[in-house]
Parts: sequence; structure tokens; C-alpha cells
Amino acid sequence: YVDSCNCALPVLPKPSTYVPDAIFRGRNIFFSYATCGGKDMWSKELPQAGTVGCRCIGFGNIPGTMVIKAEGPGGKAMNATYPAELGGSCKAWDHDAHPMCLGENAPAWCHQRWCYVDPCSCDLSEPPKVTMYLPEASSTGMSLYYSYETCGAKDYFTKDFSRDACVNQMSKEDCLRLWTPEGHTKCAWAKGACVGWEIVEHPLCKKAVTFLAHADKRSFAPRCFQWPVVVFSLLAAALWR
Repeated sequence: YVDSCNCALPVLPKPSTYVPDAIFRGRNIFFSYATCGGKDMWSKELPQAGTVGCRCIGFGNIPGTMVIKAEGPGGKAMNATYPAELGGSCKAWDHDAHPMCLGENAPAWCHQRWCYVDPCSCDLSEPPKVTMYLPEASSTGMSLYYSYETCGAKDYFTKDFSRDACVNQMSKEDCLRLWTPEGHTKCAWAKGACVGWEIVEHPLCKKAVTFLAHADKRSFAPRCFQWPVVVFSLLAAALWR
């Protein structure tokens, strides 16, 4: 058995079914084969929780649905119904849910896996982006961020479809003009690139960010504090049903 909050392994530990009611430091008991150098041939499937150093956050195995505002064909605003556990694990959440992903000839991004992540605990080369699906939601007091890279997928969505994403702003003026629905700055300008405000300025994140310039593409590898407790504050309660 292992401490699930101190287990930086490629394969996450899993809750024990042998002693399901047992508690260790206020949490359920977890087990791991990987920490012993073994392979889990017992569990039916491995968790799809993102890359080590940038795990998915959010709800899992939650029944019900949620409705988000989405842009349909021709730029028309439409409602889209998603599972209540949207973004809680690596999955192609938009497939057969987003208006642009229904039917044949769906865009490439419809089939790509992604999940929500903690921007202060992501040491990947591609920056996580502020969500446009749940703009009023927050995690540990920060805007909600998503990542395709942590799921081993390519982000075809943000550049062409999320025009107000921080990473799409090519000037400091355009970067700093964006605000969240709560009325605070959405983006930050650092080292000639525009990223989510929390990545650079939030007290939970270290301010030292290393940027790597690649032609017209900028990537970075932030080093941030770990924050194991994830709490969502969904201010837009009308989205849920």
C-alpha cells in the first residue's frame, strides 16, 4: 500500500478493493504494483489521468450531464450536452458532443483526448490553456485550464477555434486586454509570449518560467508548487442539470 499523495509514478496507484473502508491519514487506502517494479495484471484497466507532472484534475464517475455554450457550424451559438465529469480524465470529450463534432467530416480536434489540469503543476513543453467551455469555473481559486499534451494528444482546437485563448495573442496589448467573467486579468505577458495569468503571477505558482522560442511557436516549462487538493467552484450553476 502507498500514500496516494506522494506517488510520482507513470502508473497511478488505485483504491484498494480488499479493504475499501480502511483509512490512512484521512484518505482511502491505495495500492501500487509499479512502486515495486511490477506490472499490474490484476486490475481491469489503467487510469487515464494524464502525464506525470501534469495530472488531470476534476470529477470522476459522476452521473448526469452539463450544458455548455458552444459555437456550431457557421459560428452559430448552440447548447451542447456533455457528461458531468467533463475533463476529469483523458478522453475525447468533444466526440459526438460538440455541435462541430456531430456527423461525418468532423474536425481533427473532435477525436483528440484532453483533460483539465492544475497550471501550477504542469511541467510540459506546451502551456495549458484557460477553458472556454466553463469560463466561470475555478480550481483552487484559479481559472480552469485544459491540456491535450498531458493526454498524449495534439491540440488542433485552440489555434483555430479558441480565438481568445491567451496563447493566440501575439502582442502585449492584445494579451492584456482579455479579462475573465469575474473581472480579473485572464492572461499575462512574459518573455514575449502570452500565457494564462496564473502561470506567471498566481502565488501558488513560482514566477520563474523558462520560455523556448521556436519560429512562430513558443513553449515553456514552468516549475510550480504542487497542490494536491482540487476543489471546483462552478459559479455558473445554470450550466448543470
